[in-house]
Amino acid sequence: MKFTDNKKSSGVDVNLTPLIDVVFLLLIFFMVSTTFIYSDALKIQLPKAKGENAEIKDNINIVVTSNGEISINGDVISKAGLESKLRSLKEQNPEATVILQADKSSTHGDVVFVMDYCKRVGFDKLAIATENR
Repeated sequence: MKFTDNKKSSGVDVNLTPLIDVVFLLLIFFMVSTTFIYSDALKIQLPKAKGENAEIKDNINIVVTSNGEISINGDVISKAGLESKLRSLKEQNPEATVILQADKSSTHGDVVFVMDYCKRVGFDKLAIATENR
């Protein structure tokens, strides 16, 4: 003897797949659109850095001392004569790399001054020498 239930089950099935898709899309949207805040309050010493040593064959060594004195390949140069000296070095070796060695207590203005003249003359390769940590 077989008993049958004449009532039809009217159960409601909830499909969670679209809900999960929407949650993941919202998660991805917020991850991508998040802005990152950089703090200017970091205390760092710029002259020290850790990186790979690059072998540079043709180079021009420029040293900026703590009192603002500039020397190129060992010769002391005045700020007024810097551009003419760099132009003559550019004519001798147009593919040279400028290595800037600035004392850590030298002023930022002196370093930017030298970098600006290197760019004006046309040196494309500029390296800043630092101490290894």
